[in-house]
Amino acid sequence: MADDAWLAEPGTVPDPDSVTREIALRALDRRAYGRDELAGYLGRKGAPEDSVERVLARFEEVGLLDDAVFASQWVESRHRGRKLPRRTLVAELRRKGIAADVIAEAVAPIDRDVEARAAAELATARARSLAGQPYEVALRRLVGVLGRRGFSGDLAWQAAMDALSARPDVDIEMGDQLDPHPNG
Repeated sequence: MADDAWLAEPGTVPDPDSVTREIALRALDRRAYGRDELAGYLGRKGAPEDSVERVLARFEEVGLLDDAVFASQWVESRHRGRKLPRRTLVAELRRKGIAADVIAEAVAPIDRDVEARAAAELATARARSLAGQPYEVALRRLVGVLGRRGFSGDLAWQAAMDALSARPDVDIEMGDQLDPHPNG
């Protein structure tokens, strides 16, 4: 439904709840939303506030809208797919208007060990693309990638050093590139 959803046939007046419901259903068909985020979207589409409230309340009654389910799915998807750490996921859900207690429950499965594994997987994958770089450059780049994703500094450093230690062309103790052909 286009932005002109509020325009009815000539000589008729559209039912605001029906139009709001249609816009909301189409939005939910594309992707999941939290309640506040969907309310904001509907407001930007021109839906009257009282219609938005009635439609969203009904969606919650019938299970089409549930912040706890949305937050849990968001965390699972973003952590599994992008390897995002807990604090980044918390910030994203806050921006989407999810309540603090719902966020806490959604991110509960992501503890320090889970984050460390995610950081290690990401660092290992990115370390492959840094083959041939000096150790210090590769380390700095890996730590930067992990830091921009939201991993804590100590976790980023440890994951980056572990990933680089697996590279046979890097001398971790010296921090220098080893000559792959020492006798020639």
